[in-house]
Amino acid sequence: MPDIKLYGYSTSPFVRKVAACLYYKQLPFEHIPVNPVDPANVLAITGKRQVPVLTIGDEWKLDSTPIALWLDEVFPERPLLPKDPKARETVLKIDQWMNEIFFPSYFRAAVDGPKDLQAKFRGWRLAAIVSAHTPLAEHIRHRWPDILGFAPFIIKMVEPLDRSESLRDMQMRIGMDMLGHLGGGPFLGGMARPSLADLSLYPQLVFPYMAGLSDKMPSDAVPQLKTWRQSVAEFLPKNPILVPDEFITAYPD
Repeated sequence: MPDIKLYGYSTSPFVRKVAACLYYKQLPFEHIPVNPVDPANVLAITGKRQVPVLTIGDEWKLDSTPIALWLDEVFPERPLLPKDPKARETVLKIDQWMNEIFFPSYFRAAVDGPKDLQAKFRGWRLAAIVSAHTPLAEHIRHRWPDILGFAPFIIKMVEPLDRSESLRDMQMRIGMDMLGHLGGGPFLGGMARPSLADLSLYPQLVFPYMAGLSDKMPSDAVPQLKTWRQSVAEFLPKNPILVPDEFITAYPD
C-alpha cells in the first residue's frame, strides 16, 4: 500500500469530499494541513495554491472529482462510481451540481449574508478551526469574518450564481433540489449504495452542526433527507470532517 496524503484545510468542502471518499474506501491516509494564507506545502508540490491535493506514493492530482476518479482507478474496491454507464452519468451529474451550485451556495452566505454578530462568531469559529491545524496570526484570526467576504477564492466561487435571487430563496430551492436528487433513495440518484454524490454532500451537510457553526441541521427537518443522512453515516467514521475532535461540539443522532 503506497502512502496516501491529503493536503488541504478542513474548512474546504472539496477537501472534506475527498476525505469522505478515502474513508468510504477504507484507505489509510494522512491529512496534511495547509495554511490558506500561506499554502507553502501545496505550492512546493504543484506550483499552485489550489486544494485539495492528493498524493499516492510519488504521484499527485488536483481537484476533488478527478481525484475521486483516480482513486477508483488505483483502488477499485468499494467503487465511488457505478459501472453501469447510465447510473455513472447520473452520479456525475449530481456531483457536478454539488461542485457548481451546492458548494458555491455555502460560500455565498459569507459574501451576501448578514454581517451580524452571529456571522462574526461563525467566522471566528472557522478561524479557530483553521488555526488549530496551521496557526494564524492573532490579527488575521480577528479579521477572519471580514476576510471571508472578500477572499478572491470565495468571490470566484459565487460568481456563477444568480445573486438576484435572495439568499433565503436560493437555500430553499437548493433544499428542494437536494430532495429531487435523492430520487427515491436510498442513496442519491436512487442508487442502492453510496457513491461519489453522497460522499460529496454528506460532509458538507454535517460540518456546520458538528463544528459548532449551527445548532441544527435544516435538512433533518425533511424525513427522507434525515434517513439518507443516517444511512450514509453508517459507511463513515464518527468524525469524517477532518476537524480535530476537541472542536467537535455535537454529533448527529
